[in-house]
Amino acid sequence: TVFNNLGYYLNVTKGTVSGSDYWAATFDPRMLYTFKYLEAMAGAETMASYDFSDGYLRYYWQPSDNINLSLQLGREKIKFGYGYGSKLVISGDHPELDFFRLNFNWGMFSFTSITASTVGRFYFDRDLDGTKYLALNRFKLNIPNLFEFGLGENIIYAGRGVDLAYLNPFTFYKFTEMSLQDRDNGTLWLDFQTHCFNNFEISGTFFLDEDILSNLQDLTNFRNKTAYQIGMFWYSPFSINDLSLVCEYTKIRPYVYSHEREITSYTSYGQMLGHPIGPNSDELLFRASFNASARLNFRLDYQLIRSGKNIYNANGNLVFNAGGDAFVPYRWYIDPDHINFLDGIRINQNIITAEVKYEPIRKVVFDLIYKLITQNNISISETSTTSFAMLKLQFEI
Repeated sequence: TVFNNLGYYLNVTKGTVSGSDYWAATFDPRMLYTFKYLEAMAGAETMASYDFSDGYLRYYWQPSDNINLSLQLGREKIKFGYGYGSKLVISGDHPELDFFRLNFNWGMFSFTSITASTVGRFYFDRDLDGTKYLALNRFKLNIPNLFEFGLGENIIYAGRGVDLAYLNPFTFYKFTEMSLQDRDNGTLWLDFQTHCFNNFEISGTFFLDEDILSNLQDLTNFRNKTAYQIGMFWYSPFSINDLSLVCEYTKIRPYVYSHEREITSYTSYGQMLGHPIGPNSDELLFRASFNASARLNFRLDYQLIRSGKNIYNANGNLVFNAGGDAFVPYRWYIDPDHINFLDGIRINQNIITAEVKYEPIRKVVFDLIYKLITQNNISISETSTTSFAMLKLQFEI
């Protein structure tokens, strides 16, 4: 911080991949949105490398004890939603976004407005590249010792520069989008988290993609692009100190996150902005964490992920659209109006992740991770198993 009110941050990382380029993305999914790594995987580079850069300038002003305002220009990952695993609205498991952010807090009320930019999928043909924009407003009411409740809206648009209509934080984006000829991808979401129980909280998110409440009664209609997430966090269960338990369920209906144009899908650099399981999927997550000491931590995760994937023929042509791909929208006059959840090629994944963190010296951290993934393609009765272990050593400055 400088001049009392101006904060700053800068981080730059550059590295190369040794060993298997393919497995590098399994160990570190950030490789999937690294330009030089993707070039190497496509054969345009002899060595796979990666680079990341993020930072910001943030001005903070507190005119009175219960009012504060901040303006931020930056590049970093952002998160919205209360998920204990991945978040339903904006997960943070995506590429860094370039953004301008306004935060306003007044007692129990807070308001956030963001305009951010990113890109579409990686293409060798630069004519296919495109910048896309995300505009977001969120209002939150926080009642101390009871709960907090939020209402948010997003718009994703592309094919033009920054639209002044979405720079205005005092408007309802969906109606504004309709007045601009309904060419953009709008979403609305509600979230909450309780604070009224000792060592226990419940959180949830309801996500409504595009349509405003007109098809919620018809659960198989393709227009019912809804998702929800509900979870609980319990600290010191059964009076076991330093132990925490998480249980969470996420359900994402078909076609959620998709849009009529690929460039306006709910994605960044080919990765999901929302929950990484994608549309036509659900996930059950259990997590246990235990702090054995100030230096030693254990964590164990179990995930059951069920998905319905699109069906393609031997020539790669789409023969059945299950709404299971955020890059493949509903095709008018081709795809059926009604579709059941988990239609298509049924994939079940059981994922176990065990992690041990040890800090023998302050800011020197050993991180040992073991992951076991069992995938069962129910449609063709085929099962595969993948496992790996990874040891990371991190020095913090």
